[in-house]
Amino acid sequence: MFGKQKNPKQPSSPTVSSPLNTEKETPREEKQNTVFASGTHFVGNVTSSGQVQVFGTITGNIDAKDNIIRIMRNGVVEGNISCRELFIDGTVNGECRSETINIEENGTITGVLTYSALTIKKGGTFSGQAKLNSQATKSAAVNEKTEKSDKKDAR
Repeated sequence: MFGKQKNPKQPSSPTVSSPLNTEKETPREEKQNTVFASGTHFVGNVTSSGQVQVFGTITGNIDAKDNIIRIMRNGVVEGNISCRELFIDGTVNGECRSETINIEENGTITGVLTYSALTIKKGGTFSGQAKLNSQATKSAAVNEKTEKSDKKDAR
């Protein structure tokens, strides 16, 4: 009552801070985007581990095998393109190899296309030769043979 506490305060335990992390953090490997701005003209071959967007002009080949390449509305490529997915809303003159090729409303391709899936939107133009990817052709042939043998077995 007179200065005595019924519940004396327990001495608080000192807080222990963890030691600072002295190891350098390893930077994450991030896929980088490569952008060719409008008004630029690049001459040479491009190899990228990330996405490629073309607003300007490229005279040369573009290789981004596991990624997406976008040729934007005023973009121009005079060369071959190899990628996983290709969107064309500009102009391409050359051979294009991709799993999927999408020709947008303003897209124009003159050359050879090798693809697994092809989409051409109204307004898009393609002039040249189109080849279905050999892997897609092989799997389609296997499926067709399987279907035929299944029909024979059902009889």
